[in-house]
Amino acid sequence: MTSGDASPSEPSGYRPPGQGSPPPDGAQPPPERQPEPGQYPPPGQYPPPGQYPPSGQYPQGPYPPPGQQQPYGSWAPGSVGGQAPLSQQDERTWAMAAHLSSILGVWVFFLGALGPLVVLLMQGQRSPYVRAQAVEALNFNISVLVYSVIAWILVIVLIGLVALAVLFVFQVLFTIIATVKVSSGESYRYPLTFRLVS
Repeated sequence: MTSGDASPSEPSGYRPPGQGSPPPDGAQPPPERQPEPGQYPPPGQYPPPGQYPPSGQYPQGPYPPPGQQQPYGSWAPGSVGGQAPLSQQDERTWAMAAHLSSILGVWVFFLGALGPLVVLLMQGQRSPYVRAQAVEALNFNISVLVYSVIAWILVIVLIGLVALAVLFVFQVLFTIIATVKVSSGESYRYPLTFRLVS
């Protein structure tokens, strides 16, 4: 018998376990211990694809299963991404930072939206209030940027210089008003703002 021939006791095409084929006669190896519903398996012990999680069951965590998202504003405080939620004072501080950082736009034309965007990305998941105020500041600064482009175009007909001066006062004034409001824990919505980010 040559080395490539199958032995008489093995069915044709059979490969030993561990080489991609099931054992003969449909016998399966003993199942590995599956994690309880809601628990993740230890690192390196994830079951094969399709076996976990059981259909319709999802691991317990800070987020609900797909299709059962809670509406915005009904978020329950708790640990998010391993970080504790912000205290009320920290929320106010970060909301103020989102609004005040837009003053950069007064000095550097296009950077006004950068500060609120950084606050949104850093702290937005830890507090719905900070997220809402950072989004509001971001939308306001995007709007100011659009108005600035229009004003610069109108400089050709000289009315743009007046528009730029008015826009400067508009941005500084409403940024200060927003900062004062959020420092006392109130929400603030800017006037004449395109709500592009939600």
